[in-house]
This record gives sequence, C-alpha cells and structure tokens, in this order.
Amino acid sequence: MIRKALFWPVLCMPALLLGQAPGGVSSGLAVWYKANITSSVIGYPGAVSAWNTSGGSATGFNLAQATAARRPGYLAGNVNYKQYNYNPRVHFMSANSTSLENTGTSPNLYGTAGSIFLVTNQKPLATDGSGLTYSSSSSQRIQIKPSFRIQTSTGTLGYTADFPSPTEYGNTEASLLYVSGLGASAAQRLNSVPIACNNCGLALYNPYVSTGLYTGRNGTGGEYVDCDMGEVIFYSAALTTAQLNQVESYLAIKYGITRGGNTGTSTTYNYVNSAGAAVWNKTTNAGYNNDIAGIGRDDASGLVQKQSISVNNNEPVSIGLISIDASNAANANNFATDKSFLLWGNDGGANTTVYNDPICFASLPAGVQARIKRRWKCQVTAFTQQATVGFESAMLANYLPLSNLRLLVDDDGGYWTNATVYAGAVMDGSRIEFAGVTFSAAKPFFTLATANYVSTPLPVELLRFDASACGSSVCLAWSTASERDNDRFEVERSADALDFPPIGSVPGAGNSTMYRNYGYIDRSPLQGTGYYRLRQVDANGDFTFSEVRPVTFYHNDPPVLFPNPVHDELRILGYDAVRQGPVELYNMLGERVPLEGPASGVFGIGHLPSGLYTAVIDGRMVRFVKE
Repeated sequence: MIRKALFWPVLCMPALLLGQAPGGVSSGLAVWYKANITSSVIGYPGAVSAWNTSGGSATGFNLAQATAARRPGYLAGNVNYKQYNYNPRVHFMSANSTSLENTGTSPNLYGTAGSIFLVTNQKPLATDGSGLTYSSSSSQRIQIKPSFRIQTSTGTLGYTADFPSPTEYGNTEASLLYVSGLGASAAQRLNSVPIACNNCGLALYNPYVSTGLYTGRNGTGGEYVDCDMGEVIFYSAALTTAQLNQVESYLAIKYGITRGGNTGTSTTYNYVNSAGAAVWNKTTNAGYNNDIAGIGRDDASGLVQKQSISVNNNEPVSIGLISIDASNAANANNFATDKSFLLWGNDGGANTTVYNDPICFASLPAGVQARIKRRWKCQVTAFTQQATVGFESAMLANYLPLSNLRLLVDDDGGYWTNATVYAGAVMDGSRIEFAGVTFSAAKPFFTLATANYVSTPLPVELLRFDASACGSSVCLAWSTASERDNDRFEVERSADALDFPPIGSVPGAGNSTMYRNYGYIDRSPLQGTGYYRLRQVDANGDFTFSEVRPVTFYHNDPPVLFPNPVHDELRILGYDAVRQGPVELYNMLGERVPLEGPASGVFGIGHLPSGLYTAVIDGRMVRFVKE
C-alpha cells in the first residue's frame, strides 16, 4: 500500500535534540547503547564492528570487535518485527563466538551502586551464555545471563537471582532485565517484577568475569550466547523509584513490553513520561492491563515510537501513527507535539466470537452481527492525530471476505450501539488494517466485529507456539482458542530458516470453541540451531503458518571425568572450552581453586592437596577424588 508521508522541517526533528537520556533521567548516566541509532552501529547494516555510546558521561567508551569473523550481525526492525516491536537489534551468535567489548576499567561505569538496563531476549532457554559481564576490579563483578540468571559480587561471595521464562511470550521476544547495587544489596527485576536472590553469599556463585564490559560472552573467553540486544544502559549511581519508573516506561513503550507481565493492577507498574506524569494508569484502566503497548513521542527520552505491537504471544493488534509500515524507522509520519502518547491494553478475553456466548451478539450497532470477545482500551495523552489499527492475519482464520470486517470504537466497551463503525479493511502484508481511526478520552474502547457472522465468524486460532530443548529431544507445545474446519497441524523443521521439510503431523480438532493444547516431540533434533514452525491445514487444503521458533541443541550428557580417583592429570571427555566456558574447581571448604587448562580438556592437578573436589562445567557439578 502506498501512503502519503508527512514531513517536519529539519530543525523540528526530535532526533536532533541534545541532552536526551533514557526516560529523561540524565543524572549518573554513564553509557547508552541503542541499536536504532544506526550512526552509532559501525558496520550497519552488515556485521557490527563497533557499537558506540549514544549518550552518557563516559564519552568514547565504545564496544568493538576487531576480528571480522567474530562480529555480531544486525537485524532491522522489519525482521520478525513482533519480537522487538518493529525495532532493530544487534544479533549475537554463539556458533560464531561473536561479541562486542571494551576492556577498559576507567571510568567505572557502575560506580559503587549503579544500575544496568538490558533489553534482550532469552533464546535459547537451554544455554548458559553470558549476555553481559562487567567489572572494574576484582571486588566488583556483574553477570547477566539472558536465559535465567543475574549474578553480582563485592569480593569472594556471589549473589544469584534466577528467573523463569515469562509466560506471556516465547524466548525470542524482547524482555527488560535490570540490576542495581552489588552483593547483598543488589536488586534485580525482569519486566519490572523484582527477582529474589536465591543463592546468596556463596563462593560457588561468585561470578567469574574479566575486567571491562563484554556483551555476547563472558570476558574470560567462554559462555558465548545466542541473543539479540536492542539497548544497553549503565548508570553509575543508584536511581530513585521515580527515576526507575521513567527509564523502564521508556524501554517498555519502545519495545512493546508489559511492565509487570499480565498480572494485577499495582500502580507500581504505571507507565510515565520523562516528566514522571502517567501515560498509562493501571488503576484507572483496571481490567485492561494485559499485553500493554503504545506509541508516543518524548523528546527528553529521544523516544519516537510511531507504531507498536505487544511482544506477548496472544496479542494481534498493531497501532501506528497515521500508518503501519515495515518498521518503526520506515514510518515517515511525525507526532504533532512532544509528550504525545497513545497506549492500550486488553481485557484478556478470547480472540474469537464465542458461539454459545450471547455477549458477543448483544448491544451492537446496526448492521453489525457479532464481535470477538476481547476488548481493548486506550489511554490518550495529548494525542489528536489519526491512527491505523491492524490485526495479524496469521492469528485469524475465516476472516474473508475483508468487506465483512468492522472496527468498533466505543465510549464504554459494554454497549456498542453508539460505537463509531469503521469499514474498509485492507490486507497490508501480514495485517488486516483499518486506516483513519480516531481515539479519544471520550471513545477509548475498541474491538473487531463482523457484518456477516455466517461467512466471517472471526475465530483466532493459534494462541501460542513454544519450542525448547528437553533432555535429548526438542519439545514443541501450542494452544488454540477455537478451530474451524481444522484438519491437522504439520510440524516443519529447518536447518537454515529457509527450507522447512515436514517432520510430523498432529490431528486438529475440526471445529471447536474450547481451549485446546497440543504437543509434539522431536526425538532426533538437529545439532546446533534448528528452526521450527507449524503449518495449520484446513479440511479444504487451505493453510497458514505459525511464527518460526529457533532452538539451539547440543548433545548434553553429563561431563565424564577420568581417571577418578586421579593423581596428576584430570581429563574431561568431550570438553569444549568455547561452548562450555572455563572449568571451575572448588575444594571441600567451598573455596575456589585456580585452574587453567587447554581446550583439549586435560588439566594438570598434581600440585593440589589430596581430597575431594567439585568441578563445575557448563553449570553442572561433578565430584572427583585427588589422591
């Protein structure tokens, strides 16, 4: 679709404003790496040789990679756009040992009790790679492992906070990790939710990292990771609660992240602008705090998010300023005023007309026969421009003909008889879109409806699709809210994300209005990274594809140490220093024993006293006796 673009005079462009800071919080800002500032990503749009800071007091403290073969890639905002809300990111790959780093120890980016914000994803859940490590000295160590862990220390003792994968989305979507302080005083958060320290004050959990800032690996040379990073922020001083809310709100809006997950209505997780004023109030919007996303302009933050979709699995709605384009950067429209916001969330209802639920057929405007059960509510702040609302076609079934679709915008979300009705739905890439939509404080509610229930019943089928390593296999799981003429799901797998041959089939339910769970186990997974998707096939042969889920899988038998007992040389069968990282060795008192060995897995230990020792290899502990 060709759209008319609107342009501002150059002097009015927010990107040129000076003094910007995350959430408008400049005090203590040390470094600020942003993947969407392409002038700071050296090598863009190809392999990244350096990632320069876009703000902060540590001017020139840039991350770099001199070895061409080890440079990370760059993913534009249109690549799997739902994962990072139409925004770009730096792409790290463990198979290529990619990383960006700065070995400098001055200035101290973290101070004595600073803060780090990291927008990353958690793929794959089976790896123990380091997304970020930082240390200015041996008494200050910080390690963030995107899959599950944040570790800090102030000396010899470690403090570890482990976190599970959020239930709202898969492991490829963006999440917001935060750590502040060190050791016993450290605080950690995942998507604004505090994470408790579960292994505290133990030498075993003292992070083993080199001095300097490393992304994509541990500075010691191991623990390479598969993940994407959209933003990295360091503060050298602790933030107040108000400042923390400002920074997290900025990042959550930019990357489509629901603060706090889809749980509760605590005002702790309001969204605020750079002045601290609420642009989404969870109490005022009680009942609609699921899958929150938003668009907005905030000059003090450098935020110009022109189109957004929640990264959560079950959210099909994108809203864009005037239009929705391939990426946020490709949207040529501009906000009329600073601190202009439009945020929205849903009530958690099913994305389908419920055949035996009269609510979906009642209180509708003339000419509208049914609506989906889910409703959305917006909060409008100084936003008076028109928007485009899009629904992901991959989440819809039987939505044709488009001429039957209607978008309803209402004042109360209960009685839709006075709703503004928008027709003229068009297909634009992967979305069904309604253009020229006006939202206001007087009419903040919207939903999707049909003018012909018989031919366009609107069932949204696939709620989620997850894939992860489980033992020696890869486990796939997916769910549907409703099905219509669904014959089967064909499971497809690819080694290159291009060619997807089928590896299995699971029968569908035919016609169903119930929540259904499905699963499939790939008992012979590919070594390295395999890519999985579902091909949903109707009884008439029509089909749709799910999103692609990558899983990195390695043979994962427990490490074998021999001989045991051992006298002079300890051998570790199949040891891979690049993939598994350094071996850690502890004596019977729990004290770490220095151990350096070659990548071949042969270690000289003849100098050690006799006794029982514990070797930690790739996160697994194996004991042996030194004679």
